[in-house]
Amino acid sequence: MQRGTVIALTIGVAAVAAAVVRAGAGAVARALESLHLSGLLVLALLHLPIIVLMGFAWRLASGDDPPASPSRFLWARFVRDAAGEVLPFLYLGGVVFGVRALGRGRTITLGAVSACIDGAIELAAKLPYVLAALLTLLALGPQTHFTRLLFLAFAATCVVVASLAVARRSLGASLGAMARAVSARWPAVLSLDDGDAGRDLQACFDRILRLRLRLWSGFALHLCCWCLGAGEAWVIFRLLGVDLTLSQALAIDGTVVGLRTFGFMVPAAAGVQEVSYMLAAAVFGIPPAAAIAASFARRARDLVLGVGTLGIAAIGDASSALMRLRY
Repeated sequence: MQRGTVIALTIGVAAVAAAVVRAGAGAVARALESLHLSGLLVLALLHLPIIVLMGFAWRLASGDDPPASPSRFLWARFVRDAAGEVLPFLYLGGVVFGVRALGRGRTITLGAVSACIDGAIELAAKLPYVLAALLTLLALGPQTHFTRLLFLAFAATCVVVASLAVARRSLGASLGAMARAVSARWPAVLSLDDGDAGRDLQACFDRILRLRLRLWSGFALHLCCWCLGAGEAWVIFRLLGVDLTLSQALAIDGTVVGLRTFGFMVPAAAGVQEVSYMLAAAVFGIPPAAAIAASFARRARDLVLGVGTLGIAAIGDASSALMRLRY
C-alpha cells in the first residue's frame, strides 16, 4: 500500500471515530440495532436491481457489437462493484476485476474501453441528480455554508466532466497507457499484448464514441440508478426508525453522492461518507447517531453483496482451474 493511501486512510478512520464519538457510540449502536439482520437483507435485495441496470448500461457503452452476453455484463458489473467496495486499496481494482470477469482475449480490450467510457457516463449522469438534490436542499432547508460546499462540489464535478468531454480525443492514448500499466502490475488478472493495447484500444474508443444513441441510453440508465438511490436512502432511514419524506431522502442522498465523489483519494471514502451523512441529515433535524448509522448500514449492505459476489467468483475460478487440470 502506498504511503499516501495509508495517510489518507488514517485520516479517514480518525474522522469516522471522531464522528462516532461526537454522535455518541451508544446512540449509534442502538440505531444500528434497530436495523436487524432482516433489514440488512432488505437493503441488499433492494440494491440488486440497481446493479442490474448498471450492467445493462455498461453493455450499451461497449458498442454495437458487445464482446459478451447481457448476463455476462451483469455478472461483470457485480464483480466490478464488489471489488471496488471490498478491495478499495487497489488502484482501479474494481474496473480490473470487472473486465477480467467479462472474458479473455479481445473481450478484455473491449471491456477495458467500455468500462472507462461507462465510468465517465456514470459520472456525467450524477450531475443532474446532485443538482436536483441541491435545489431540494435549498427549497426545504436554510441556506448555510454546507449548501455552498455542495454547490462547489457540483461545480467541480461539472469541470471534471467537461474536461473529459473536451479531451476525449486524447483519452484513447491515455487509456492504452493505463491498460499497459495495469497489465504489467497484475498480469495474472489482466493480460494485454503491448501491440494490441495501443492499436485496438484506440480503435475501439473512437468507434464507441460515434454511437451517440447507445451512449445517451446508458446515460439515462445511470441517471435512473442515481434516482433509485434516493429511494434506498428513504428505506434505510425508515428501517432505522427515522421518519422522513422522499424529498428529504433525495436531498440527503444527493448530498452524500456529490461530496463522496471527491473522497476517491481515501480508500472506501472513509470519513467522507460519514461526515456527509451527518451534515446533510442535520439540515432536517435528524440526529447525528441516526445519520452515522445510515452510513454504516450502507457500508454493511455493500460489504454483504461484495463478499458474496467475490466468494462466488472465487469458487467459479477454482472450479474452472480444476476442470482444466482434469482434462
